[in-house]
Amino acid sequence: MNDDMDKFVQELVASIRKNDVFGSVLKECMRSKETWDKIARRKVGGIVKRVFSDYFPHLNPADSVYIEGEGTPKGWKKPYDLFGSRGVYPDIGILRPERVSIELDHSGWGRTEKPGSRFKMALAKASFGYLSGDWEYCYVFFHNHSGRSLKEYLNREKEKTIIEIYEKQFHTKIILF
Repeated sequence: MNDDMDKFVQELVASIRKNDVFGSVLKECMRSKETWDKIARRKVGGIVKRVFSDYFPHLNPADSVYIEGEGTPKGWKKPYDLFGSRGVYPDIGILRPERVSIELDHSGWGRTEKPGSRFKMALAKASFGYLSGDWEYCYVFFHNHSGRSLKEYLNREKEKTIIEIYEKQFHTKIILF
């Protein structure tokens, strides 16, 4: 990943944390009864567009940023129909200067499975974006609000090895919120 894109992702993550975006998603879920996914895409998508404009002022976000539910930009290329599905459509896609997908996922708020199960599924799902050839890099922004910590498991040797394989071989990284 080029340095500008890496800095963009770092600033995006810092902005989401600083503004407690996922906390605000939960509050709106409780207030509005709208789904976590829709609210998260709207809130994170707004920050993506703002940070994208700051880092890439020469690129038009309307042509370069895809947010599920907002239509497709001019530069959109229909994803490969992997295993006969309609393709790997991310929650958020950056089309330029590099093709980067961002999946938003969570554990908690109406979810009965353990956070580790959701974490594994989110990581695997995102990697298909890279494996399909549609995206150069894939990220999962995972909000664990289940009340059960994942941190102790992420420091074990086997989990570290798996995460390293995903990052190096599948260009897929999960960021825990």
